[in-house]
Amino acid sequence: MNMQTGSGTRTILHIGAPKCGSTALQSAFYLNREALRGVGIEYVGAHAHWTSAAKSVVGIPDRVSGKVPPISEWSSLLEWSRRAHREGRTALISSEWFASADQRAIERIVGDLGHETLQVVLAIRPLTSTLPSAWQQGLKLGSSLSLVDWLDIVLENPDHPRAQRVWMKHAYDAIAARWAEVVGKERVTVLIVDEHNPGSIFQDFARVLGIPEETLARAPKRTNPSLSAFEADVLAELNKIFFAQGGTLREYRSGVLRTFDGYVNSIRHGTIQKSSIPSQHLPAVIERNASIARNIEALGCTVIGDLGAYAVPITQSQHGTASATDTTQRDSDVRSAAGMMYSLIVTAGISEPSVPHPGFGRLSTRYRFQASSLVRRIGRAAKRAVQRRLRLGR
Repeated sequence: MNMQTGSGTRTILHIGAPKCGSTALQSAFYLNREALRGVGIEYVGAHAHWTSAAKSVVGIPDRVSGKVPPISEWSSLLEWSRRAHREGRTALISSEWFASADQRAIERIVGDLGHETLQVVLAIRPLTSTLPSAWQQGLKLGSSLSLVDWLDIVLENPDHPRAQRVWMKHAYDAIAARWAEVVGKERVTVLIVDEHNPGSIFQDFARVLGIPEETLARAPKRTNPSLSAFEADVLAELNKIFFAQGGTLREYRSGVLRTFDGYVNSIRHGTIQKSSIPSQHLPAVIERNASIARNIEALGCTVIGDLGAYAVPITQSQHGTASATDTTQRDSDVRSAAGMMYSLIVTAGISEPSVPHPGFGRLSTRYRFQASSLVRRIGRAAKRAVQRRLRLGR
């Protein structure tokens, strides 16, 4: 597929999907925005990802405030896009939140952007890769479910709100079909991310745009990497401790989430062992993945990449041949690491347990605890002294 660049009124809408290279693509678009302008494309937005604009039109609440951003954010994005058209450039818009749009939201988005000038691009990866990443995203928002328990809900309880939220963003055939129904299958392109070479997504998207591959040559530093399997399990255990001790969601998001994101993006180095689908869930995930491939092929939209390879994804065993002793030791290590992390969180003043613990915490908390303990000890000693005097008849 080859889109004409510099067509003046064309709009390219990248709709995700989540966990399919969206952060890397958005960072690349932003870093290379001058090069894109040089080939007649305007990346719309003052930052890498105009999150609030997409959330406002799709109707997704902000994580912290719980409120949907004002629709004026979407209006501002539209004005930026129209200005690019007036200046003779193609408008490029990107947000994985568009993948969550229902039929009504899609109709508004397509109507506002213009049906006849719109091309929708959906990037996808196999569910064997994206479902563990989606589970980890839930952990970063405070969930404490294990991957096994999370998959039990997602795969076996389709009416559960959690399952519905997951499949709204990861049933890629349904996403493509929703958009094709409104904009037309000829205006929907599915880009399959190469699992053997994830970095090729930049060259593949350049092909979709019809521009030289070197246009997106500046590689982004931030790509929203996953936690390792061990890190994810530690975070799940930490979440249990944190909320059991009275931690609040606001404290969690401002402290724990920032800590883990900062560690993964700025401190961690080397290769990691990623979370993977447990063996008991693997057949169901592979079958659903194959079903997505069949349905996309039947839809008749443009496909960039190997749909056959997508239907048979790379898999790996979650725990290999670990013995029962190894598994028990790992579980113990996870609990120990989570406990140490929580102690650091309390000491750093990010959160305080509902019942103070002796020996650690913020200095003021320790002083209050020590003072109250001293008062209690003095009270008990005085009570015992009075009781002795009464027994002796004094």
